[in-house]
Parts: sequence; structure tokens; C-alpha cells
Amino acid sequence: MSNPKSIGEILTDYFLNSQENFAVAFRNHFTSIEESENSELISCAGCPANKNSQLIEKLEDWLDNQDVMQALHVSPRTLQTLRSNGLLPFSRIGNKLYYRRQDIIKILSDNYTMRKIQNYGRDK
Repeated sequence: MSNPKSIGEILTDYFLNSQENFAVAFRNHFTSIEESENSELISCAGCPANKNSQLIEKLEDWLDNQDVMQALHVSPRTLQTLRSNGLLPFSRIGNKLYYRRQDIIKILSDNYTMRKIQNYGRDK
């Protein structure tokens, strides 16, 4: 029995190999961005290895529900509340939800409170 695939491997396989309209549009979008940003490297923009490695790096930044719940030590209901309140942006593919790693880090840093500051001026 083989090891289960990580979410990054599953998404990479889908976006690189699927012929569904969404996956094709996704590839075309990132191809056009690469060509506009790297005008001096247009000759290399057609290299499959270059495109695949950049796309894989971008897909690695996405986490699924389970990864986020384990990282933040929260329940599914807490994660749903964060989504419902608009605190945590997400993307949905089918019935599966994905979150950007940068958004998780931003929420953590925005809600960071030092204990000393929180109790400053209060009697103990």
C-alpha cells in the first residue's frame, strides 16, 4: 500500500494535469502572469520544468481544513466561525476548503497580545 498523498501533491496533480476548464484557466492565468513579469525570460517561459516548479511553490502555500485545525488547535466549528465572520479568507473547490498560509499567519499576528500589556495598570 502506498503512502497517502499530501494536499500539495493532490492540488499540484490536479492543476498541472487536469483538462477541466477551471484547471486549464488556472494554468493559463499563471502563464500570462509569468510572461508579463519576466519579459526578458520569455524564451524560458515555455520550459515545462520552470512552469511546474513555480506552480508547485504557489500550491504549497495552500492548506486544507485539517491542516489549519491542527496548526491552530481549533475545532471545525471555530474554523467555520472564522470563515463566517470574514476573518479567514478561503477558497472552495468542490466541497473542500483551502486557506492561504499567509492569511493564517496574518490572523495570528493581528491578534497577538502580550500578557504584560493586557494586564497593564490592573491590580493583581
